Amino acid sequence: MDQLLTPTESSHTVLLSNVPLRSTRSLDGSWRAILDPYDTGYVNILGQRNRQGFFRDFKPRSPADRVEYDFDRSLQLRVPGDWNTQDPTLLYYEGTVWYRRLFDVTEIGAGRSFLHFGAANHTARVFLDGEELGCHVGGFGPFAVEVTGRLAVGTHSLVVQVNNRREPTRVPAMRSDWWNFGGITRSVELVTVPEVFLSDAWLTMAPDGRIVGGATVDKGTGQGRPADRAEAGPPVTVELPDASIRVRLVDGRLEIDAVTAATLERWRPGKPVLHRVRWTCGDDALEDEVGFRTVRVDGNRLLVNDEETFLRGISIHGEGPSGGRRAHGPQDADTLLSWAQELGANFVRLAHYQHDEHMVREADRRGLLAWAELPVYWGIAFDDPQVLANALDQADELIVRDRSRASVILWSVANETLPGESRLAFLGALIDRVRSLDQTRLTTAALLTVPSNDPTVHIEDPLGELIDVVAINQYLGWYYGQRGEVPKTVFSTAFGKPIVFSELGAGAKFGNHGSEHEIWTEEFQAAVYEAQIAMIRAQPDCVGLSPWILKDFRTPLRVLPEIQDGYNRKGLVSEEGQRKLAFEVLASFYAEFDWDQNR
Repeated sequence: MDQLLTPTESSHTVLLSNVPLRSTRSLDGSWRAILDPYDTGYVNILGQRNRQGFFRDFKPRSPADRVEYDFDRSLQLRVPGDWNTQDPTLLYYEGTVWYRRLFDVTEIGAGRSFLHFGAANHTARVFLDGEELGCHVGGFGPFAVEVTGRLAVGTHSLVVQVNNRREPTRVPAMRSDWWNFGGITRSVELVTVPEVFLSDAWLTMAPDGRIVGGATVDKGTGQGRPADRAEAGPPVTVELPDASIRVRLVDGRLEIDAVTAATLERWRPGKPVLHRVRWTCGDDALEDEVGFRTVRVDGNRLLVNDEETFLRGISIHGEGPSGGRRAHGPQDADTLLSWAQELGANFVRLAHYQHDEHMVREADRRGLLAWAELPVYWGIAFDDPQVLANALDQADELIVRDRSRASVILWSVANETLPGESRLAFLGALIDRVRSLDQTRLTTAALLTVPSNDPTVHIEDPLGELIDVVAINQYLGWYYGQRGEVPKTVFSTAFGKPIVFSELGAGAKFGNHGSEHEIWTEEFQAAVYEAQIAMIRAQPDCVGLSPWILKDFRTPLRVLPEIQDGYNRKGLVSEEGQRKLAFEVLASFYAEFDWDQNR
């Protein structure tokens, strides 16, 4: 990895969960920004730390003082947001941008303080008043740096170096079919907690009906410790007032037997029930809303609350409803998930990386099932131990943040990776990490099928042995195969497991009409959907689908003039939310189902 952009021994970040439940001060808004494609704000021409680097936020001390940058006269960028769509000259920019935010402290409160970032793409270094506090690698996960004892009364300079350059040793790597949005793409908050606090607390339901969970107590050592050990501070308790349940954790874990848990009404797809949960640890108290449901497989069946369930899904990218920008915040989550429900979906695939926390919390409130995914995508350096280490860190960020969310039923460790020994070992390690953090949900990965003239497609990818649900990306009728032959195709696996068609579809530009045999027309796209639906009706092992994709999204791979113009056109709605004919085709299929029924 790039020596200039990876963490130093003295530079680290921490992972805080449940930040929306805490006392926070928003640092969102207008930040000053400096473009720095050569990273000269961090290192000088000799490759050494630049003593006058941008992170110092220096001002000239005299008329003769040479300082070759000035945040106060530089570009302004909104946070959260990507830089690509805020300035036309930055649309394709890949490199470093320095962000600076001044903020005032008027009094010193008790307890501890952290600067929390929802995400910054891809690598971020955080500096406060010229001192480097942490470096985070990965563009989609949350991270924090502790600033306790550093916030004296007065004005402080927060500087963040963000670099989105594609690298062979990053996750994702050099090539992806979505826009490489750079910037501080999710909210920045100053979080205040007690001296001893819960850095993590989670609760969910196991497949056998037990409620299980855990907590981590941080008592100022810089490392979380299992709760309730003598050296870890005060005891941790969790209360569920709806069922008059109060439990004290033992060694950081808790378990509520299935009989007691049965007194709580279940969260169900389309009928969400969220229960108030209160965590306490000394002076620290958190209140959350959590749904309880089970998910498991039985042969080729998918069972939610022990009821056979068909996933009427749609895939979603983390792009806003309009403007071709990175999505963030509750309003974007509300719009995107509303469109999914208007389609008749009970399931969303949140591809191809960790989405905004607002998405999964809103899915909880709406009763939408969800697939959450790691950005292990094309061209990953599977034989590089540092790449695996970073992928494992990103798995921690995904699961620790979202394992209390009833909506999430599938953890996906990869999308369209090519078989091989190093890939299998890499993904096997990821699956092991996922299961070590959460044994209550199912694992999957979207497998790439190879075109064939054989109407019978048998999946033998050895990764299918390791995962719980076999997900298949296939584009019959679009990239390969004749549309008239699609309904005759039968998929099977060597593993006797459920199949989800994680991608299918075709491209069309909104408003482009013509014959169903004319590519890029809405009629062509609708006809492909009709053929795919006919095929899916006859699949014995299929438990659902998440067609590609809800809306058109930016990608530099799609360059056809007057049709693509930098957008993947497989959306059921345009980049501005206009519905195509295929939307109604899929909606009509989903309308045949009731929320509580199968096919």
